[in-house]
Amino acid sequence: MKKSFAKRKNKLKKENNAGYSNGARLLKGKKGEAQRGGGPMKKRSNGVGDHPKGKKHPIGKNHPIGKNHPIGKNHPRGNNTDEGKNSKRRPREESAGKGTPTGKTHKRRDNQNKSELLNEKCKKIMNDENLSKSKKKKLIKEHKKKVIVENYDYYKKLRIKLNDLLQTKDKDEKKRQINLLCAELKKVQLAKFARTNLGYHIISSLVINGSEEVQKKLWKNLHEHMSDISTFNFVSIVFQCFYKHAKGEEIRKDIQQWLLKNPKTFFTKFASRLWNTVFQKLKTGMRTKITNYLIIPNGGSQNEKLANGMKNITLDILKKDTKEMFETFNEENKTLIRKYLIEVVEMLVEKELLYNIVSHNILLTASKILNDEELANVMETIHQGCEYLLSTNLGNQALIYLLGYATNKHKKSLIKVLKNDICDLCKNSVNFLLIIRLLKITDDTKLLHDFVVKKIASNFEDIFNDYYGFYVVMEFFYDFKQSNEDKFLYVQWKNLVYSKAPKSVKDADKRKSEIIQPIMEQLQTVLQDEHKLAHYVKDKKYLIIICEFLCQSTDEQVVRAVLKNIVSLVEQIILACENKEEVSSKYNCKNVNDLIFKIFSKCGNGSTTLPGVLLDEDIPFYRCLSNVLLPQLETAIKSELIKTVNNLLRFLKDNDAAEFERALARARQADNEQIYQNLKDTLPTLTHFDTYLEFVRGSMMPSHENSG
Repeated sequence: MKKSFAKRKNKLKKENNAGYSNGARLLKGKKGEAQRGGGPMKKRSNGVGDHPKGKKHPIGKNHPIGKNHPIGKNHPRGNNTDEGKNSKRRPREESAGKGTPTGKTHKRRDNQNKSELLNEKCKKIMNDENLSKSKKKKLIKEHKKKVIVENYDYYKKLRIKLNDLLQTKDKDEKKRQINLLCAELKKVQLAKFARTNLGYHIISSLVINGSEEVQKKLWKNLHEHMSDISTFNFVSIVFQCFYKHAKGEEIRKDIQQWLLKNPKTFFTKFASRLWNTVFQKLKTGMRTKITNYLIIPNGGSQNEKLANGMKNITLDILKKDTKEMFETFNEENKTLIRKYLIEVVEMLVEKELLYNIVSHNILLTASKILNDEELANVMETIHQGCEYLLSTNLGNQALIYLLGYATNKHKKSLIKVLKNDICDLCKNSVNFLLIIRLLKITDDTKLLHDFVVKKIASNFEDIFNDYYGFYVVMEFFYDFKQSNEDKFLYVQWKNLVYSKAPKSVKDADKRKSEIIQPIMEQLQTVLQDEHKLAHYVKDKKYLIIICEFLCQSTDEQVVRAVLKNIVSLVEQIILACENKEEVSSKYNCKNVNDLIFKIFSKCGNGSTTLPGVLLDEDIPFYRCLSNVLLPQLETAIKSELIKTVNNLLRFLKDNDAAEFERALARARQADNEQIYQNLKDTLPTLTHFDTYLEFVRGSMMPSHENSG
């Protein structure tokens, strides 16, 4: 019904407009007011009788209104309706001279002529028997373009020249092609041409391949029209190209200054892409300045009350670090800034700008300035698109902070979005911290288990062997309240992962115990393999996980198997030294020493220490190690394993006097002085051997030796 009514209305409107000599309208105009018959200050028309419908018009001879109606013989609006029968339409030329619009008619006739011309050409092409079917299609398509697109031939010529430029490898030929294109561009309005697809491709090619002089000429013509970046996508891309490929700094500085003077453009779809490009290339100081311009209300802001309250801000203040700048304001101005910052965040979501690196920096700034309640509101605002923050380091940091204020629903939504990319995120140099953060603060452990932990467990070795994936596995062993025990993360990473999380209420230790089991199962499979254990011991960072696994495992058989592998590893090193093999290529003695030192100093579950775990025939770990080292003591003290010998002697002295005496008796049988002299000729320092000699002579009560 609506469509048919609209058609009738438009038809009636056209008829009425055409029916009066001076363009009178019976329907309402744009402002909703009915216009007078002859238009404002014009001669009145001859009444309804001029209507093209003539006798058939509703107000005719037989209409119930009849001749006695006010619009009749004596009415000031014109003659009797009967006169409409004999009235004639004015000639087109006459009516046109009196104000009747004819532009549409001309346009319609031009379109008809073009259509007829096109049809004739298409018929000729289709009737040409010498052309193939594909050739006919191609020619018809080209003719259609010529009819529809103005200056088609000229644009085709430009496109050919562009292809020639892109295909040319010779420098001189390329320079000639650039000059030809520049000459052709003088025939067009460059600012308007840049709005087109072809214009963008040609200008960007000239910017990339041209000299600094060519760039400056193009810039001179275009920089006055930089406001077009808010309206036209291709213009925005052209200016991005200028910023990326400018051979001098002047163009870049001009773009930066223009953006700072027009901060509102950031909230437009196309201009925001230029902001993104510029921000990525800037150093920290300039990034801070741009962010401060965006989060401080100014005279042109939507909230004039906020802007009026911030009139005392100087340029020097805007150059400071955002948090430092914020602290210089009084409480009233701080409140104004926080309020405006929340408005800015809402605009970022409304304008769909969460993908933009500038938005990421604004959110990171907000996480450092706003209070807990305001941050909870920010998280509520952005949670439906927060996955876009993972694309940059700044956005990732902002999201890690804000997740502390996310509800279980928000975290659930994010985890389900990321579920297919968990393994890649664990190995990503930026996003691995986000996975660690989710593991530490998500209360729904079933959700964590199903969508995160299972994915890590199913690709365990791939993640475990990766530099960043290693840290993800390691953090399973530390809950949210164990930041002091977690000494192996970098300080900056630690500050992010253990930042405030007021919305996380579950007991941290309980959360850890509910998600760690699949990881423990994978680790026990890896560490029970002697060859894999030897491989991981080569890299020092894996010693942390091996020790934590041994301490936290509740499966005694697994712990026993891993400790046996460590003893076997020491035995293999001694054997390799006896056979004068290249030990350093196969084993890392330094890391083996460190691992055994950590085992001697660590306690397992309950009161049993790891050195006291029974291995073969009720023999504890430390005695098994002693049984391997003492028979081949001379070989051990000549190698780097002398550190392990010293740590073993120290442990025996404190915990097993009988075994300590047996070890000393064996040590005194060795030709220690001769070995010392031989080593002195080859090694610069013999600190560890000196410690060993003091043990043997009975005058040593040293502290534990660590690596070094």
